[in-house]
Amino acid sequence: MPASRTPASAGAIGPAGALDEAVLCHTLADYHGGPARMVIGIVLRQHLDGLVLTPTELIHNSRHLKVLQAKATQMESALGRIATVQARLPGQEAKARRRALDNAVSETVAKARAAQTAFSGLARGRTLIESILRSAPAKSPTGDAVFDLRVALSMELEECRTWTSKLDALMQLFPAERQDALSVALDEVVGDVLASPGATQELFGGTPAGGSPLVTLCNLLFGRVPMEAFGPNRLGVLNGLFRQGRLPAARATVLERIRRQLRAPQPLGRGTAEQEAELLRTLMGHLLSPAGLTGGDAMADALTVRYSRRLEQGGASAYRRSIVGLSETQPDLICRIHYLTGVSAVPAAERHLGEVVDALDAALKNELLVENMVLQTPDTALVRQALTGAVEAIRGSALPDHDRERIAARAASVVDEFVRRGRLVQRLRQIEPLPRRRIIRLAELACSGLVGDDAALSVLRQHILETVRQPPFQAELAGAQGDDIAQAEVRRLYELLDRLSQMPLPSAKPSPPATQGGTGAAFEPCGATALPTVVAPPVRGIAPPVSLAAVTVEAPAAGAAPGLCPACFVPKAPREACRDCGYPVRVQNRAGVHLLPGTRLLSRYLVGRVLGQGGFGATYLGWDERLQIKVAVKEFYPANLVSRAAGSSGVVPFSDEHGRSFSAGLAKFLEEARMLARLREVKEIVSVQDFFEENETAYLVMELLDGRTLKRHVAESGGRIAARQTLILLSPIIKALHAVHEQGLIHRDISPDNIFLTSGGERKLLDFGAARHAAGKSADLTVILKPGYAPPEQYAPDGKQGPWTDVYALCATAYYALTGKTPPDATSRFMSDRVPRLAEGGATVPTGFEKVLLSGLSMRWQDRPRSMRDLLVALTAAMNGP
Repeated sequence: MPASRTPASAGAIGPAGALDEAVLCHTLADYHGGPARMVIGIVLRQHLDGLVLTPTELIHNSRHLKVLQAKATQMESALGRIATVQARLPGQEAKARRRALDNAVSETVAKARAAQTAFSGLARGRTLIESILRSAPAKSPTGDAVFDLRVALSMELEECRTWTSKLDALMQLFPAERQDALSVALDEVVGDVLASPGATQELFGGTPAGGSPLVTLCNLLFGRVPMEAFGPNRLGVLNGLFRQGRLPAARATVLERIRRQLRAPQPLGRGTAEQEAELLRTLMGHLLSPAGLTGGDAMADALTVRYSRRLEQGGASAYRRSIVGLSETQPDLICRIHYLTGVSAVPAAERHLGEVVDALDAALKNELLVENMVLQTPDTALVRQALTGAVEAIRGSALPDHDRERIAARAASVVDEFVRRGRLVQRLRQIEPLPRRRIIRLAELACSGLVGDDAALSVLRQHILETVRQPPFQAELAGAQGDDIAQAEVRRLYELLDRLSQMPLPSAKPSPPATQGGTGAAFEPCGATALPTVVAPPVRGIAPPVSLAAVTVEAPAAGAAPGLCPACFVPKAPREACRDCGYPVRVQNRAGVHLLPGTRLLSRYLVGRVLGQGGFGATYLGWDERLQIKVAVKEFYPANLVSRAAGSSGVVPFSDEHGRSFSAGLAKFLEEARMLARLREVKEIVSVQDFFEENETAYLVMELLDGRTLKRHVAESGGRIAARQTLILLSPIIKALHAVHEQGLIHRDISPDNIFLTSGGERKLLDFGAARHAAGKSADLTVILKPGYAPPEQYAPDGKQGPWTDVYALCATAYYALTGKTPPDATSRFMSDRVPRLAEGGATVPTGFEKVLLSGLSMRWQDRPRSMRDLLVALTAAMNGP
């Protein structure tokens, strides 16, 4: 009797326990499986919720089964309802189905009674569960280890009189490491709990019916449930288990509950039609994403049925109009495609495939949808991935064959068509006034693989290269020399131009430009027809890329540490690939840019694989031959100023002007090394062991840390952490920054990425490459920007910076830890200065604590706490106050 994926009319999980879907079970295991337990939960909801009981506990406890059998009327009604629904299936009749159900009940009672007898002489609790897990399958008390494990689990939960205590007990039993048998059993019971309206009412608050619990369940399912600030964070733990993929059965149960309630005739809201519509939009926003529709075609059907209930005229006509209406509510092209391809497989949509095809054609012809897809997502790789997934969804849909292939081909070429018609360049001119930023975006798209058509790619490449050759464009780049933000963009542009010049030339000539909207104006790709080949202009500041295949895969013989891998310094047999890092088969260090593994520095340090690459240099894994320990080696290597000399480890500036800038930066790099050495007594700052000049540049040797960043810690903690824990984690960092400020220094790059939690429980502040003296000329303050964490004064060349600059970034970091979200970027707050309240991000904190934190995020530096000490005192008082 599991729930069917083929809807009959409408089913709901609510107070009335409506049942309209149930398919046949063939074995006793089927009757005890997840879909069957969902049906049991529906028909026996009042009985189960009254006893705070899950279907799993009912099935595996003979005492509970005996109590239920004593309620003959209730039992008869439940079995009769299931048999009636199953009798609607082809070839079935009610009496036969009732006999099958009676037999299943009798077998279940007998098996539960046998288990109770076998367990009567055994100790209860975790010991019993562990003994069953350790025993061979046939050696468990009844010979059925799967059934026995669930009996033991039900006995463990018997004393839990509330849903919260039951969920707490389940969380405590969850093994730290994956244990298939126990994890599967716990997963099933968690699903039973979340299928109960009474349980979710107790866990989430509010009413048991309606759409609000479904929204909360979606938040839980997708890692966005609000967490408690104090005390046991049961939902946070549950959230983490969902995020780790350790609750697949519970996930399926939750989705089935959502699907059934969407199809139910009862309203989602308890108020106006606007509230109903808002709940539906929220649910659809959770379930439908560029990655696809969670729940597949069955969920597409449920959403369509729910939407149709808003229409005055029902029946098939309402369903048809709902397909079109619901698709048009989606402003994202990819989401719209996933919904329409999903609903195409629904039996109720078979008569409306023409409307589905028309809706897909209309979506792919909608230039606004295409434009938003191409221009609104910064990461072109994500756009390409999403579009590829949408094309695959079309090809796997239930559309007629000729329409399916035609629409899939149209979707695959939608960006090419947009580019060929000149709409991309035309639209970018309207929304982006700076030519260099327009060209950066065009180059990102050209290099992304999104533009696959030779003609479109040729048009795009020629436009880019012709534009960068024009004197006004070159003048703009030259005028950006004193602007650090502009220089960062120029470096990005040169990198993309370098990649573009390495791409294979298109085999086809550009197609003739199309006219726009009957105006007679044609898109002219800036001389593309006169330049059939693409030749990249000289690219300042970028060395030609070298493929990994061209990299020498054996380290210099003089630099090899005996018995150790030259890349990661773990023991490695000679002439074999390293099992840890893959060297020499896989080489992360890029020839011509990075030092190769095995390079020796200062006759003491060996350089291994690259750990990270930034705008000012690279950090390598290193080996200290004198101390025989691993270290981190940071090299000053600004790629916009220098390149590697051919056949040498030395660096060479691109020009005299570049050389002067490099020398100034090198002096600051060494100054920072001395500054970090002065701060060696501050244990929260990564320890500097050595610094020196070599290879015409400089190096910093630091302790190698083992652990994780605060950003990763937050992600692994369910997406956010409690206020008190946040304060405990950040207090040592705040004190360390106070010591830094007392030395006349500011960090200026604080973020969750730069706070490190070591395996030994220490906190470390990383990346002092942005640190500068607080006093001095503004020109000495290199702009290091991390959107969301950089205060407004860091965006201005003459911005007044000081300890309050780090206060802003630290408060932004705390905001991220509490909500899992980065605060709005300072540049977006000039027009509308609003930082969402912590409660909007799911955090629960004392009012005073939030007030202090938001004051630290003030746009005016005068309105922030003036020092780290003031910030820590205020936060601590607010946390411990009334």
